[in-house]
Amino acid sequence: MPAKQELHDIAIEAAKASPGVIASGFTLSTAVTVATLLFILLQIAYLIRKWWREETEWGRKIRQWAERHGISKPMELDE
Repeated sequence: MPAKQELHDIAIEAAKASPGVIASGFTLSTAVTVATLLFILLQIAYLIRKWWREETEWGRKIRQWAERHGISKPMELDE
Protein backbone atom coordinates (compact mmCIF):
# COMPACT_ATOMS: atom_id res chain seq x y z
CA MET A 1 0.00 0.00 0.00
CA PRO A 2 1.41 3.42 -0.92
CA ALA A 3 2.48 5.74 1.82
CA LYS A 4 0.27 8.61 2.92
CA GLN A 5 2.70 11.18 1.49
CA GLU A 6 2.72 9.38 -1.85
CA LEU A 7 -1.09 9.47 -2.04
CA HIS A 8 -1.00 13.16 -1.14
CA ASP A 9 1.53 13.83 -3.93
CA ILE A 10 -0.58 11.88 -6.45
CA ALA A 11 -3.70 13.84 -5.46
CA ILE A 12 -1.83 17.16 -5.83
CA GLU A 13 -0.53 16.22 -9.28
CA ALA A 14 -3.99 15.01 -10.36
CA ALA A 15 -5.49 18.33 -9.26
CA LYS A 16 -2.85 20.20 -11.25
CA ALA A 17 -3.59 18.11 -14.33
CA SER A 18 -7.37 18.43 -14.03
CA PRO A 19 -9.24 21.20 -15.85
CA GLY A 20 -9.54 24.49 -14.05
CA VAL A 21 -13.29 24.10 -13.72
CA ILE A 22 -12.98 21.09 -11.45
CA ALA A 23 -10.16 22.60 -9.42
CA SER A 24 -12.08 25.86 -8.90
CA GLY A 25 -14.99 24.22 -7.11
CA PHE A 26 -17.45 24.20 -10.03
CA THR A 27 -19.75 21.46 -8.73
CA LEU A 28 -22.50 19.53 -10.44
CA SER A 29 -25.06 21.61 -8.60
CA THR A 30 -23.52 24.79 -10.00
CA ALA A 31 -23.44 23.28 -13.49
CA VAL A 32 -27.16 22.39 -13.28
CA THR A 33 -27.99 25.90 -12.07
CA VAL A 34 -26.05 27.51 -14.92
CA ALA A 35 -27.63 25.17 -17.48
CA THR A 36 -31.11 25.93 -16.11
CA LEU A 37 -30.55 29.69 -16.26
CA LEU A 38 -29.21 29.39 -19.81
CA PHE A 39 -32.26 27.35 -20.82
CA ILE A 40 -34.62 29.91 -19.27
CA LEU A 41 -32.86 32.78 -21.07
CA LEU A 42 -33.08 30.92 -24.38
CA GLN A 43 -36.81 30.31 -23.82
CA ILE A 44 -37.37 33.99 -23.04
CA ALA A 45 -35.50 35.03 -26.18
CA TYR A 46 -37.51 32.56 -28.27
CA LEU A 47 -40.84 33.76 -26.89
CA ILE A 48 -39.95 37.43 -27.41
CA ARG A 49 -38.94 36.66 -31.01
CA LYS A 50 -42.16 34.69 -31.56
CA TRP A 51 -44.28 37.48 -30.09
CA TRP A 52 -42.47 40.11 -32.18
CA ARG A 53 -42.99 38.13 -35.39
CA GLU A 54 -46.68 37.49 -34.70
CA GLU A 55 -47.85 40.72 -33.07
CA THR A 56 -45.88 43.64 -34.48
CA GLU A 57 -46.44 45.33 -37.82
CA TRP A 58 -42.94 44.51 -39.06
CA GLY A 59 -43.37 40.90 -37.97
CA ARG A 60 -46.62 40.56 -39.88
CA LYS A 61 -45.03 42.08 -42.99
CA ILE A 62 -42.09 39.69 -42.79
CA ARG A 63 -44.41 36.70 -42.30
CA GLN A 64 -46.60 37.73 -45.24
CA TRP A 65 -43.52 38.20 -47.45
CA ALA A 66 -42.22 34.77 -46.41
CA GLU A 67 -45.58 33.13 -47.11
CA ARG A 68 -45.73 34.73 -50.57
CA HIS A 69 -42.31 33.30 -51.35
CA GLY A 70 -43.09 29.88 -49.85
CA ILE A 71 -40.46 30.19 -47.15
CA SER A 72 -42.49 29.71 -43.98
CA LYS A 73 -44.83 26.95 -45.10
CA PRO A 74 -43.93 23.47 -43.81
CA MET A 75 -42.94 20.84 -46.34
CA GLU A 76 -45.31 18.00 -46.99
CA LEU A 77 -43.90 14.69 -45.73
CA ASP A 78 -45.43 12.56 -48.49
CA GLU A 79 -43.71 14.39 -51.37
